Amino acid sequence: MPNHAKLLAELPSDRYRVLQGGRAPRIGDVLVLDQGFTGEDGSPMVLAYVPRVGSDCLYEAEVYESELE
Repeated sequence: MPNHAKLLAELPSDRYRVLQGGRAPRIGDVLVLDQGFTGEDGSPMVLAYVPRVGSDCLYEAEVYESELE
């Protein structure tokens, strides 16, 4: 079962990619967390997705762990 977290902050447009038929991130979105990594500034980050009905996702994003609940 994948890990989930709630988005607590607005994301700059250079850290997310809207997928076909998707939308931009919104505070309060419940994200599916994929792979963790270290950001350029040394802070922990995670690659995350917002699923929708079916197998598609609304967007993918690189999110700092501090931006998650």
